[in-house]
Amino acid sequence: MAIMTKILHIVTDTNIGGTGHLLLHLLDAYDKSTFTMEVVMPENAKLTPLLAERGVTYYEVPHIADKSFSFSGITALRRLIKKVKPDIVHTHGSFAGRKAARLCGVKVVHTRHCAFPVARWKKIFPMRQMLGLINNSLSDLIIAISPAAAENLIDMGTKKSKIRTLFNGTPPVREYSQEEISEIRKKYNIPPDAFTMPIFARLTEVKGHDDILDAAKIAPEVLILMAGVGDRQAHLEERIQTEGICNVRLLGFIEDVDELIAATDALVNAAFGTETSCLPLLKGMSAGKPSVVSDYGGNPYLIEDRVNGLIFPTRDTKAMAAAIKRLMSDTELYQRMSTEARKVYKERFTDKKMASDTEAVYMEIVQK
Repeated sequence: MAIMTKILHIVTDTNIGGTGHLLLHLLDAYDKSTFTMEVVMPENAKLTPLLAERGVTYYEVPHIADKSFSFSGITALRRLIKKVKPDIVHTHGSFAGRKAARLCGVKVVHTRHCAFPVARWKKIFPMRQMLGLINNSLSDLIIAISPAAAENLIDMGTKKSKIRTLFNGTPPVREYSQEEISEIRKKYNIPPDAFTMPIFARLTEVKGHDDILDAAKIAPEVLILMAGVGDRQAHLEERIQTEGICNVRLLGFIEDVDELIAATDALVNAAFGTETSCLPLLKGMSAGKPSVVSDYGGNPYLIEDRVNGLIFPTRDTKAMAAAIKRLMSDTELYQRMSTEARKVYKERFTDKKMASDTEAVYMEIVQK
């Protein structure tokens, strides 16, 4: 009988964001003949029922909800790790998890999920050395989900030899019949002939929703659907109403991302902060949907200009509007990018590839 390698994931988010969805994709796709995977979460996390319906073993731990570090969190996690006895602890944004694993003598994989402009004071002595020491000492290997995330880590003193750059992956959008797509468009009140672009993102400033509103005013021919919730919701609602922006709608939280992608024409992403490897863009590719994206962070590593989408300079709303108009008007370009999007997805961004690449990191650590 083969020896199984036990992986214990530690997630601190109470809501389900990109990290949660990524973990679910990994749990659905990994090699269950070689690994077992269990998950640590905060109490009352929204991920819990999704793990339960998959039959995944999970543990709810106090003192870690939506925070990377707390002394109480280290204590609680250390106690659990000693009980569970994993071969590897895989942390997702949890400093407390890495510290607890080290105190238990367990090997650690850490995933860096975000990318942002690194402040100068973090890139110079002594802070760079301090931050580097934390990452280098508390992790055996670090997964960066984009070259942009890897650059962040290196800027803050992490050794290149510690970093493995692995892109996110996602299962494909399922195939929908034309009749189903027509019903979905009716469900979301999308006119039959409307060129429609969704954005799937938290309603926070750095996701660029305000820039999208400005671009939508320049390109009134497009219908833009904003799926997500967040602290900018009231602000965006007020702008849409007071400025009479009739071609943008806020949908709130959308549970079935696949159906909305299938029933629309292309995706838009205008992030200017924290963007690394956007899962909806990958899902869009699987369905042959090109994207219009900013050149911020990890976006250019997913979307190649005029190959599987169009790229505009970050925060340049006129350029965004021009890209949207071009995508709408150039049928030949759209069809070529649609075909290429499917090809790029199959080659680089499937959930099976992500799981295989992640498993290779685990084996590298186990075999050291």
